[in-house]
Amino acid sequence: MRSESSTTPPTAQLPKLRPCSFGPGYTDLLSVNEGADLVDALSIAADLADGVSQLCGRLGDCINDGEVAYLAEVRTLGFIGDVVAALVRSAGRGLKAAEEGAQ
Repeated sequence: MRSESSTTPPTAQLPKLRPCSFGPGYTDLLSVNEGADLVDALSIAADLADGVSQLCGRLGDCINDGEVAYLAEVRTLGFIGDVVAALVRSAGRGLKAAEEGAQ
């Protein structure tokens, strides 16, 4: 009998995203689709969070200098926050489902 051994470590397969609604009233209008790539989703969430930080900095400077801050900018912050939260929650649900499936 011959034993087979491999020097190549097995590759870990990351779980996929789980469905998650976001936006006004958390309706079916906007949602994260099940099965999308988890790493890509987290990368997009990080980019959006950077954008929120930049927009907050601009609004802070604007308000501090007595300039006009627009309601659309504030609503955009809320919407982007909803998107980031949905992506992260979806990724977390995918990780949790994979963990439960492995047990």
